Amino acid sequence: MQKKTHAVNPFYCGLIVHRYTEYSKKLTKRLRAALITDLHSTIYGSAQEPILKALQSHRPDLVLMAGDIADHKVPHKGTLLLLEGLKGQYPCYYVTGNHEHWIHQIPDIKKMFTGYGVTVLGGQTIRTTIKGQPLIIGGVDDPHAFTDSHHSIKLDSRWKEQFWRCCSRTSPAVYSILLSHRPELTKYYRDSGFDLIVAGHAHGGQVRMPGCSGGLLAPHQGFFPRYAGGQYALGTTSLIVSRGLCINRLPRIYNPPELVLVDLSPIS
Repeated sequence: MQKKTHAVNPFYCGLIVHRYTEYSKKLTKRLRAALITDLHSTIYGSAQEPILKALQSHRPDLVLMAGDIADHKVPHKGTLLLLEGLKGQYPCYYVTGNHEHWIHQIPDIKKMFTGYGVTVLGGQTIRTTIKGQPLIIGGVDDPHAFTDSHHSIKLDSRWKEQFWRCCSRTSPAVYSILLSHRPELTKYYRDSGFDLIVAGHAHGGQVRMPGCSGGLLAPHQGFFPRYAGGQYALGTTSLIVSRGLCINRLPRIYNPPELVLVDLSPIS
């Protein structure tokens, strides 16, 4: 019914759940990751119930937050409600997006997330074990961490240093995931050593037409973006891009907000 509704109503903005599966010989256990991006402090219901209930229903083993959970123009209430609902329920990992850097209070933003038990990554990787499955999880700050320009697309060497540092800590024996807000940096992501990279930022291209695979416009990609939302093969690295959760900015057309689930599965 949900699928039928948003296929008929171009402005449907109810939350949908989009599932992908990744297979790897490095995996010995089945895991489910939830990917949350681009909330921009949107509030669903009175206290993020639609998002939290969807998570409870699908029971992820970890939650990945790939940037722009907070916003530079919207009060943090929506972000805080989400963090409160996630606290203690799942291992959570977060990297910054451009809008969080535009707040110009990044130490406070990161402290807000760590205060709810979220692991904040910015040029680091960690080794962890979830349900008996070893993982390497890394993350890089949004490139706007290193520029004062709202629209600069030139990558600072410090972002590259963060990225290559994370790549150097991958392992041929351990499944690895990188959180990076920007989907378009595929020149770097391809064959990076990471098995999976998760991103957001493109908001699904904002406007999508039935039967068409891509969106109309995305930041830093322009018209008809290639990486607006979906699952992409970049050599030995997979990229999954969420269309995001924001409904408090530009209208979304045939492009409902989504919670992404990634099932990580061994190869039989």
